[in-house]
Amino acid sequence: MKTYKIHFIRHGLTEGNIRGQYVGRRTDSPLCPQGVQALIALRQRYDYPGVGKLYISPMTRCRQTAALLYPEMKNIAEVEQIAEMDFGDFEGKTIAQLQNAPAFRSFAPGAAQVQIPGGESLADFARRCGEGLDLIISDMMRAGNTQAAVVTHGGVIMGLLAAYGYPKKNHVEGMADNGYGYTILITPQLWQSARAFEIIGIIPHGAEDARGALAAAKYMPEDDG
Repeated sequence: MKTYKIHFIRHGLTEGNIRGQYVGRRTDSPLCPQGVQALIALRQRYDYPGVGKLYISPMTRCRQTAALLYPEMKNIAEVEQIAEMDFGDFEGKTIAQLQNAPAFRSFAPGAAQVQIPGGESLADFARRCGEGLDLIISDMMRAGNTQAAVVTHGGVIMGLLAAYGYPKKNHVEGMADNGYGYTILITPQLWQSARAFEIIGIIPHGAEDARGALAAAKYMPEDDG
């Protein structure tokens, strides 16, 4: 049976990441200079796998990351459904600024149905990201493309791994540093019957022992986006 590999990669560093802000799909932040330099250093030191197609969030920070990590790639598709979460009234604020707000205290424990004022609930966000992954997998199968990269946001990666990945991970365990991510393996039968995929490694190759996708790091709220 044919299998498909997808490499999820989190975009590079932004000013919002540095400040610890919630920056989601309504704030189109570019990479900061440190973020650009860090991605160039990662590409020079480690290996990002060759792929048949790139799928990217339409946000500027993801488009810039894709251009830096895959400068020769022309086969690129933007997927609106894998943009970061809409943080509504939390947008641009830090945990310190929000910690006394009743709406934030309800949201912080991670209840799936809690609606961010003016934004999305975790359940709605997860559903949207799942729809985006469906589109990507279907497109790969139609084209016969067995390997692709997805440049997206930390929150998207964490949500997809927690919802569909094996071995099972909670949201924090799926955290990826900027420029890092995970490789998953999909078989059509498993995806169609159980909506599940196997988590088989981290990106970039050679960085398994580096501070990155598998590091025990604290979840940064920015958008992880």
